[in-house]
Amino acid sequence: MGTNTGTGTGVAREEAPKAAAPRPGRWRWWQAAAFGLAVNAVSGLMVGRRSQDRAFYEAMDLPPYAPPGWLFPPVWALNNASTLWGNLRLLNRPAGLPERDRAALLAMQGASWALFGTFGLVYFGKRSPILAAVWTGADWVLTTATVALAAKNRQGGIALSQATKWAWLTLATPVATYQALHNPDPVFGTDPSVAGVGGPEPRAEATRAAGAESGVR
Repeated sequence: MGTNTGTGTGVAREEAPKAAAPRPGRWRWWQAAAFGLAVNAVSGLMVGRRSQDRAFYEAMDLPPYAPPGWLFPPVWALNNASTLWGNLRLLNRPAGLPERDRAALLAMQGASWALFGTFGLVYFGKRSPILAAVWTGADWVLTTATVALAAKNRQGGIALSQATKWAWLTLATPVATYQALHNPDPVFGTDPSVAGVGGPEPRAEATRAAGAESGVR
């Protein structure tokens, strides 16, 4: 009887360590929201006045498939909210994701946020369609790599969080490339309309006027 009791106690002692330990340092939704607001605030401070941004974009020589200027704010609000949700899952160490791949995903997302935060500076601040095309294409590559790596590790939630952003950048990349090829760029001193490569001269003049009115940095 005493032997059985001792054995039972031993079994209980062996089973006790199997209880799951709480996750250390869990990130909360409000921290993700604060980060998103901070990035947008920094982006706004880099550019300053934004009342002429839409006019500058719409004065560019754009392809027929370019989205209207009014569509950008709601689309990027959705993209950022979805991305932050996925980043929150990534920060909280989802099960089945190797630490090496998690670190790679975090690095790619950090670089993507850096591109987002500085895009306003290169496009609206510097008025550079060439830099804007580089920024947009780089963000598409990072987003595509994030989706691929998350899907490889069966992290459906993280991959899905990038879906709207990936779809938008898939459209935005050729639009940005077209702008870079068909519009003047004060940073690089290019003017396709003068070289006979770009769009009509009136549109190029309108782009210059929009840049001059809001102040090229």
